[in-house]
Amino acid sequence: MVIALTQPAQESDQSFISLDEDKLQLEVKLSLTLGITAEQANRKVTRFLMDEVSLLIHPQTPILVVADQAAIFWRFPLIFSMGPRGKLGQVGEIDVDAQSGELLLNEDMLREIKTHACILAQGTALPANN
Repeated sequence: MVIALTQPAQESDQSFISLDEDKLQLEVKLSLTLGITAEQANRKVTRFLMDEVSLLIHPQTPILVVADQAAIFWRFPLIFSMGPRGKLGQVGEIDVDAQSGELLLNEDMLREIKTHACILAQGTALPANN
């Protein structure tokens, strides 16, 4: 499992990452029970993609992103695949709240995923036989 940490907002007093020149200082102490596992989140994302987007888009292995104690989520890269051509590329990503299981996705993000998938599909179209 990969865990990505982000620096809390400036107004936060929980500064646990500092980077000066070539020195990284990282202080982490976090204990919580996740409300949803990576596998459960994967099933949720897969179902959403099948129902609302395309059968040709699949979630990949997620990373657990810890922004602060209130913002922890599973981030799934989304890959567009076409049968024998295999994986054509990443079309976006979906975050799933690691506490509630809620998909963190809005209409603009969904539209962007669909647009990227269309671009990849058009770029792999077979030429017409003459």
